[in-house]
Amino acid sequence: MNTRRDFLACSAAVAGTLVLGDSLLADTEGEATPTFVYVVNTQDASVSLVNQATMKEEKRHKVGPRPYGIAVTADGKTVAVGVEDEEKVKFFHAADFSLKGEVRIGRMFNDHIVLTQDGKSLLVADFYGDDVFIIDVESMKESARIKDLSAPHVVKYGPLKKNAYVTCKKVTGIAIIDPVSRELVKFHQINVNPRSLTFSPDESKIYFAPFWVNGIFEMDTESGNVTRLIELAPPKDNAAPQEVTYHGVEMVYPDVVLAANEGRSYLDSVGLKGGKLLDRLTDVSKPCCVERVPGGVKGGQVRVLVSNIGDGTLQLVEVSKDGKLKSLAKARVGKAPKRVAFLPVAVGKTD
Repeated sequence: MNTRRDFLACSAAVAGTLVLGDSLLADTEGEATPTFVYVVNTQDASVSLVNQATMKEEKRHKVGPRPYGIAVTADGKTVAVGVEDEEKVKFFHAADFSLKGEVRIGRMFNDHIVLTQDGKSLLVADFYGDDVFIIDVESMKESARIKDLSAPHVVKYGPLKKNAYVTCKKVTGIAIIDPVSRELVKFHQINVNPRSLTFSPDESKIYFAPFWVNGIFEMDTESGNVTRLIELAPPKDNAAPQEVTYHGVEMVYPDVVLAANEGRSYLDSVGLKGGKLLDRLTDVSKPCCVERVPGGVKGGQVRVLVSNIGDGTLQLVEVSKDGKLKSLAKARVGKAPKRVAFLPVAVGKTD
């Protein structure tokens, strides 16, 4: 795929396979499933394009040393990547990954990137600068900053799609920002270092994973009170205290959260009503990020992608309504894959 035309033709052809019975992907009621997903390979300066229908790497693009955050514009034509050793966000043409533009951030440390809901801007966490950059997609230039966030790391919208939530690492806590008014709405200081975020469907609860703890925390969004620790006992043969425990968390059903234990190499399915372990998948390798796939499978079951740092794979996992986990396939990508970004379904149907 050396040209945009070839890329779009491939996208359209593969998109057609989604309705076939032998495809790894299938349609769901009311939500389409993207065919392609990008994953950032943090230790080999590249981004992989993975075909979710076949779970094969289609292409690997060099982007610069130590990439981390990634986002795709709403039209699917541009991919923004935080290239941290170059201290900038770089914009690439999706068709061939030729450089389109760049914005200097300054010193970076695992800075997340997310597209705003109107598709016009990117939010970029600036760990060392204590700000969230707002970058205009069209001009590829900084348009504003939301300041005083104390070493921001994760930036993620809640399910109501109004406010974005930011994990803060210096004064540890969770900040709530309004990307439209470009203001800090609220800051909840907490006593642990949050590594990731997910939410109840009504956004009244936040769930996050910390260092050192064998479990995940639940926090009341309005008050900032941490209401419980859901403890998840490790295996007896792997129970020694360690700093790196749970990393990525993702709500998959209204009462089921997935939690990736990076240090101990398993993926847990957690029932929120009773705070119980529902299932544990050990066919993973230092999993860090868990991302729900838009759409899923017929019958309402959910699929997620798991980034495995240990073996350099992107893994497709199915989750039943009772929290049972099933590994479906692994795509071999680059070294230490982490953040992912889905290519919009419409790509391949226009142009």
